Amino acid sequence: MAPSQGWTDFLAPGEKLLWQGRPAPGVRLGDFLTARLPFGLVFTAFAVFWIMATSAMTQNASMGFEFFPLFGIPFVLLGLHQVIGAPLWDAYERTHSWYAMSDQAAFIATELFGRRALKRIPLADMNALELEDGVEGTVWFKRETQLHTSTTRTKNGLPRHRTYTSQTRTGFKRIADARQVYGLIARQLSRQSQTAS
Repeated sequence: MAPSQGWTDFLAPGEKLLWQGRPAPGVRLGDFLTARLPFGLVFTAFAVFWIMATSAMTQNASMGFEFFPLFGIPFVLLGLHQVIGAPLWDAYERTHSWYAMSDQAAFIATELFGRRALKRIPLADMNALELEDGVEGTVWFKRETQLHTSTTRTKNGLPRHRTYTSQTRTGFKRIADARQVYGLIARQLSRQSQTAS
């Protein structure tokens, strides 16, 4: 999906390319200072404390319990992913991404570990246009809410269902001309709504 291949192969007949660009590579300190940081630090610290406490308790325990502290390792890794892994993955993903905007849709192309993918987001699917302004700003244009259900058993053996939601946002991350692209998308959305009415 490299720019040398061009975007014209992916455009529908009559569709016009309006903008193309790439996200800024690299990691900034601000990438780590997000809402994930406190959760990740607390989660990691608690898991490390749990491993140390259970290690001390199982030193003189009977056979089989000496491996009990090792069950805390996945939780340490999960906490470290929130603190360090997620920002590093985001930087890796941005380094291997290309963006484009036409008069009908946004395109996000990625090439991760040799696998190429192209995501086309039509104007009709853009439900949350937001600008995170800055030297390298982000233009969000789609928000999706996912519903998750987990089932556990009560002491009586009855199923207990818990439901929670999570949100994902799609957009052009860390681009140099974020204001220009935001205005471009806003105009296309306005034209589309005028045409529809």
